[in-house]
Amino acid sequence: GDGCGHTLLTPHSGTLSSKNYPGTYPNHTACRWWLQAPPGTSLLLAFGDVDLEPSEHCAHSSLVLEDPQAGTAYGPYCRNTVPATPLLVTNSSAVTVLFNSTSHRSGRGLLLSYSTSQHPEGIGTGMSPDPPPLAVCFSIYCPAGCKNITGDIWGNPSQGYRDTSVLCKAAVHAGVIADELGGQVTLSREKGITLYESAFANGLHSKRWAGGWGPQLQDPPPPTPLDFGGSQNCGNTLAMAAFNASSWWHEVDALGQDRAWVAERAALGTAGHSWAAEPGSAGAWLELDLGTRKNVTGIITKGSSEQYDYYVTSYRVSSSRDGKNWKPYRGSGGQEDRVFEGNTDSHSEVSNAFIPPIVARYIR
Repeated sequence: GDGCGHTLLTPHSGTLSSKNYPGTYPNHTACRWWLQAPPGTSLLLAFGDVDLEPSEHCAHSSLVLEDPQAGTAYGPYCRNTVPATPLLVTNSSAVTVLFNSTSHRSGRGLLLSYSTSQHPEGIGTGMSPDPPPLAVCFSIYCPAGCKNITGDIWGNPSQGYRDTSVLCKAAVHAGVIADELGGQVTLSREKGITLYESAFANGLHSKRWAGGWGPQLQDPPPPTPLDFGGSQNCGNTLAMAAFNASSWWHEVDALGQDRAWVAERAALGTAGHSWAAEPGSAGAWLELDLGTRKNVTGIITKGSSEQYDYYVTSYRVSSSRDGKNWKPYRGSGGQEDRVFEGNTDSHSEVSNAFIPPIVARYIR
């Protein structure tokens, strides 16, 4: 049977887990992952969690790492024989990860991340929420694949993140790194706040958290929020020179009154109704003219709750420097047009980051 769970492997970093993690892994399963780093580099493996049912010589469930170049093996590991350190530094550019299970009753399974010797400092599996103690500013390397690691995020890019947030997952939410690539993340501790509003960004929904303590106790300082260096949170909103669209809806309501859902109404924060394409039109698009060539790091979308519950659930983005030749956005090394996750209601804002940014005058 297939014992493989969440898996995202790239040449420079990745994340893998057993099936059902962090729930109990299945009986009688096996999984084999081959990890291959670029020539001239070696692999670093971070054990986020190894919770396999204990047995003599780990006979019921086991994790074994094999280094074919050196002819050595690490393990077998299970709950009563865990890795000696959370980080395994190998001298090899290739490692095989073997996971096996027979009949068992308990165990979360395994969560493992890796990076190369080009990133020796502080690789995070995204599992631990704890920043280094007393550090005001610190840096970790987040491997690819952190987005689907279990754990909650508290906060948003503009307010900062509560220090119990899963750091690498929060970095994807903030738009600092792309989940499919990972990357270096720098964080700083700032003055605390008592309320974190939730936000939906880059396919992740953070949670709302409100602090509160009993009146018989003196209020302690609020939890320290964490701010990401270089967070692309649309702090500098780009001015629009003009809007254009494939079509617009000329509505005549029940009272016979005209209402034009024209492209100019697409600006975020416009009072009343927004832009809407002509009903039934295929391949509708909205075009933004920034006036001059700009560096565009992200987009925020919102629906129109004016009388109707309207919103866009997904969309593609293309850009142009001259308004004639258009280039679809594919993200970091993607071979297919990127489809962005849009809104699920008409009133919430949804953010998506462009990693790398788009340099263009026109956006569609």
